[in-house]
Amino acid sequence: MAKKNQLTKSDYLPMEEYKKLLRLLHKDRQYLWELYARLAFCTALRVSDILSLAWADILHKGSLTKIEKKTGIEELYILLKRPNPNELIFKSKFTGVSVSSQYLNRIMKEWKAKYKLDIENFSTHTFRKTFGRYVYDTSENKSEALLLLNRIFNHSNIEITKIYICIREDEINSIFDSIRL
Repeated sequence: MAKKNQLTKSDYLPMEEYKKLLRLLHKDRQYLWELYARLAFCTALRVSDILSLAWADILHKGSLTKIEKKTGIEELYILLKRPNPNELIFKSKFTGVSVSSQYLNRIMKEWKAKYKLDIENFSTHTFRKTFGRYVYDTSENKSEALLLLNRIFNHSNIEITKIYICIREDEINSIFDSIRL
């Protein structure tokens, strides 16, 4: 894990591992962190955007209603004993302001060990990349998926998007995997 103000490499989480994480967080009653994992994946927002959300931003909103039904946000809100809708979702109990991405990265490192997640570099960026990889892998038109992801992620070109969701790495690895001596 990188120190503050340093770049952190992160990988996407294979879908089976993502679903495993959600199940285990729920089983352990870690509802707030399950909510983070769901929001980060389903919205593809950056961690800073997610950490600035209040309940009122996501509950009963037209633009999130469809996502809310699929992600279980309402259920998690109830399990968290219906916090004040105007409060930040991911606020520190000590300071009352949003938790830091560094704090969240430490928690995620604990998840990786505790839940034995099959991922090398696990950080707050992982769920955004997992979203991208999921969209790409499940799309029938890979080129169109890359174009849409490029716009969603606001990357300057398709090559950056391919690197971001590990497509370029897979393409390079397939070259070496194809060598038969």
